[in-house]
Amino acid sequence: MDFEITEEQRMFRDMAHKFAEQEILPPLKENERQEKFDPAIIKKMAAQGLLAPHMPQEYGGLGLDYVTSSIIWESLCSASLAVTQAAVSGSIQPGTNLLDAGSEAQKKKYLPPVNKGEIILAGAVVEPNAGSDSSMIETSAVRSGNHWIINGTKIFITNGEIADVVLFIAQTDKSLGLKGLATFIVDKGTPGFSSTVQKGKISWRGGSEGTLRFTDMELPLENQIGETGKALRNALHGIDTARLFLAAGAVGLSQSCLESSIKYAKERVQFGKSIGGHQLIQEIIADMATKIEASRWLTYRAAYLKSKGIRHIKEMSYAKYFAAETALWVSSQAVKIHGSFGTIDDFPVGHHYQDAITATILGGTAQMHQLTIGQQLLEMAAFR
Repeated sequence: MDFEITEEQRMFRDMAHKFAEQEILPPLKENERQEKFDPAIIKKMAAQGLLAPHMPQEYGGLGLDYVTSSIIWESLCSASLAVTQAAVSGSIQPGTNLLDAGSEAQKKKYLPPVNKGEIILAGAVVEPNAGSDSSMIETSAVRSGNHWIINGTKIFITNGEIADVVLFIAQTDKSLGLKGLATFIVDKGTPGFSSTVQKGKISWRGGSEGTLRFTDMELPLENQIGETGKALRNALHGIDTARLFLAAGAVGLSQSCLESSIKYAKERVQFGKSIGGHQLIQEIIADMATKIEASRWLTYRAAYLKSKGIRHIKEMSYAKYFAAETALWVSSQAVKIHGSFGTIDDFPVGHHYQDAITATILGGTAQMHQLTIGQQLLEMAAFR
């Protein structure tokens, strides 16, 4: 792997960084105070070609490799990981799922408008009793003639309340466990489908999450995506892309905290001297920079392997686990360096710290990735 980024990657990095500064940052403070996500950012991002860089051109994306896409995501998330995730999520997890498992007719119907920012696609897996353990999914899909009857609830769904289309997983036969799971797609306005916004979050306040409810909702058979029994395997393709996005986003978040901390440490004077001159501050700054560089190259390495189609289960867990945990540590240290100023939203480190908390949970918790890494290295399942 070449450690030098190309001229094209540098161009996309600068373009994304400029977009983040001009479009994401200005309304961020007020939107976070209101727990509001403005979907207009999606169309603005699409107009700049930043919405779906990794998706094939034939379906409205740019067809870029995952390293270049990671560089774009990193730059956008330097402003806000939560806002960027809400904006691009449709093309990442559910979009990848649809790309891999959908029929050509389904892909042509939904992917181009999603990737061009014309409609919003949400992916729904998590339920009140089903998070990391998909075998606990309780949303049911019962075959009735030429229809499926869907009942159940999905929670913490990105863009759930504002989505035009939702890709979701339901259980067709509980006795079959994971082999009974199937993926479906539904349009907003379908009778029996309702959604509500999720409020009261301590993190991800600039993003968008909702709760979905299916009550005797009828879906035509052609609304199934892929084969029954392969839903989880197909979903993991999208989750893999989501993990890469989260790793790259965590790097961008951390880099912003580092730059803010360096600036503040140079400007903040106490007892007649800049606090940046204190050895303890310099030690923290040094540790921040070192961990961020490690996170960045773990992420780019995973992106490189993904682009090449090389197996990368362990490497993706390295990247997501380390980058997310680093973001939480870096942002917490950044708040401490800023002192009381770090706890108010006039400085970026506070909202980055809040978002970093959620970044350690989405795409698999730290413990889930530790388990994955351990199993890959030891070549044996963990004791239960």
